[in-house]
Amino acid sequence: MRRPRSSWGWAALVGLSAGLAAAGAEAVSRPAAQAKAEERAMENRSGPGGPAPAATPGWWTRPHRMIQTNLREIDAAMDLEAYVAALKDFRADVVLFNVGGIVANYPTDLPYHYRNPFLKGDLTGEVVRRLHAEGLRVIGRFDFSKVNEAVAREHPAWLSRDAQGAAYPAYNGQVPTCLNGGYQQEGMPAILAEALDRYPLDGVFFNMIGYPRSDYSGRSLGLCQCDACRTRFREMYGLDLPTREAPGDPAYAKYQEFCRRTVSEQFERVNRLVKGKRPDVAICTYTAAGVDVIRSESNTPHGPWTYEDSEKVRRILLENPGKMLSNAAVHFIHYPHRHASVSPSLTRRRLLQQMLGGGWLDFYCIGPLHAQEDRLGLDEVRDVFRFHAANERWLADTREVADAGLAIDAARGSEEGRGLYKVLAEAHVAFDLVRLDRSDLAEYPCLVVPAGQALGPEAARRLDAYVEGGGRLLLTGPAPGALRCAGVRQALETRPPAQGTYVRIRPEDRRRLGQGVLERLDLVFLDGALGTAQVEADVEGLLRFIPPAMFGPPEKCYYTAVSETPCLYTRAYGKGRVAWFPWAVGTHYERQGHAGHAALVLGALEGLLGAPRRLRVEAPPLVEVRHRAGRAGDFEWVSLINHAGLMGAVLHEPVPVRDVRIALAPRRPVRAARALRAGATLPLTRRDDGLVECVLPELAAYEVVLLEE
Repeated sequence: MRRPRSSWGWAALVGLSAGLAAAGAEAVSRPAAQAKAEERAMENRSGPGGPAPAATPGWWTRPHRMIQTNLREIDAAMDLEAYVAALKDFRADVVLFNVGGIVANYPTDLPYHYRNPFLKGDLTGEVVRRLHAEGLRVIGRFDFSKVNEAVAREHPAWLSRDAQGAAYPAYNGQVPTCLNGGYQQEGMPAILAEALDRYPLDGVFFNMIGYPRSDYSGRSLGLCQCDACRTRFREMYGLDLPTREAPGDPAYAKYQEFCRRTVSEQFERVNRLVKGKRPDVAICTYTAAGVDVIRSESNTPHGPWTYEDSEKVRRILLENPGKMLSNAAVHFIHYPHRHASVSPSLTRRRLLQQMLGGGWLDFYCIGPLHAQEDRLGLDEVRDVFRFHAANERWLADTREVADAGLAIDAARGSEEGRGLYKVLAEAHVAFDLVRLDRSDLAEYPCLVVPAGQALGPEAARRLDAYVEGGGRLLLTGPAPGALRCAGVRQALETRPPAQGTYVRIRPEDRRRLGQGVLERLDLVFLDGALGTAQVEADVEGLLRFIPPAMFGPPEKCYYTAVSETPCLYTRAYGKGRVAWFPWAVGTHYERQGHAGHAALVLGALEGLLGAPRRLRVEAPPLVEVRHRAGRAGDFEWVSLINHAGLMGAVLHEPVPVRDVRIALAPRRPVRAARALRAGATLPLTRRDDGLVECVLPELAAYEVVLLEE
């Protein structure tokens, strides 16, 4: 890789001390600094109290319990005994600790590294020594997105700039720096090298990476226009750097690619530096390139979607095989109120969904645990962390056991994907997300592919082979013309959305789709487009389109005709079968939550496709279910999260659910069922259909029912 352009080098860095006396920086020669670093590192590695955790490359590949107490400058004087005791009380095994960047919490020898003005002694060294003595790993937190104003005045070329060439405004004395500038390109590796040489850190984490577009108050910063960005963009694309976000501008499309590429290149450099020093050091941040543990956050005050963190852990682990996810359940409401917590039940839900999906437990608050002024939610965090610690044998190395796969592209935030996600989750279908381009589709008895999927030739080929081999495929949305198995000869007109349209459910449709809710429905509303198609002779059409009906005044609220246009198609293909809704049935459920739309989806899965289910749970829809098994196959468990405390945007303590019935076709014979949280054995019975069954007498907030050989 070419050396990034900058106007300074090591000699310039070491010679800056005169202007930084107020920041506590000291200039020393590099050999002397190196000697000091080695001496301090040896002291920390061999400190009293017990050995540090084993230096094991790959230690991060199993789920851990991480707490980030994001320290303020004033916390340099905190009670270290209370700090360590609280972390132990919560059963954390990894601590994310502020080491450097915006503020150095150690006596740095680098003159441009702003030393904490409240620092007395070596806070980082002492904390690492004490935590290691207790068997806890330490990930050092760094933030290179800003520098102190004193440093910024000495190095204007390091700073991000607006379209007029002015540096971004300082925020509480900190001035934004650019990823392409000298500080992040050369100062960042120098600070990292100093910290890694000095302290036996188990990992490094980087905050606020990339190209921030707004400040902490939400004010727009725009696209950085510094000389380094302009030069690098022109070198890469031969274009002038765009000055504003303009989705239709080809230069802006290149800029988005530029941001992704330069961030990836930066962390590939970081990876080479860190792993070159110690391969046992984990790299963690908000991107995937060069990173071992991907960090993300759940940081909204209300939790916008019940399944937010369940979907997130599924998606990120699927998209990044071989990496782990550490998603922070953020304690505070938002930036302006960092000392006030979100609902305790929301924090617990976030932690549970990450834990039960195979990710790290990760909790993030401002300041030490023992000094929190809003302690709501801390009991819930302690409870989940302790549960994981006590049951790590069953939670740390598992895989999803799914009766269905939901294609990921449209599930990533689209209304159709989210609606189908909710239908499956509320019906307690054990499912997982899949990627049509690389997942082993044969693992799933049934696949659901939402509207909006771009089925290219390779995806179509894989789906055709899947169905031909015996798979069951449910499609929604536009005509899947690329698929042979669907039997679409030609896509015809798409009827645009029109008011007053419905889908007729005929008696013969109910016989095919099953009864239940559909017994009480002769129609459901259609509030969107409907695709039509010319199909093969062996394709069967179900349901019927009701053209626009009168809807006012009441005396005129009736329809006069039911067309012969199908609203659901099905076809046998090879050993399998396809069902296709030519409309966005998932979007309808996401928007309105009408039971009829969910019943049509489930009827297509079970009635038309005959999709088998190894797991069946009798519980209210607000109970979220996961089915996972040990990778060695020696156990499996069913987890249950009770969302019955949800009221609008607020999560209250859930109302207990009684007599949850769990029936399962285990992969191996099982001899016992245990409710891990309740600490109770559940009697097992064998049903006439071959499933083993147990009943959980009461579900409070959550439970994991373990089935053992």
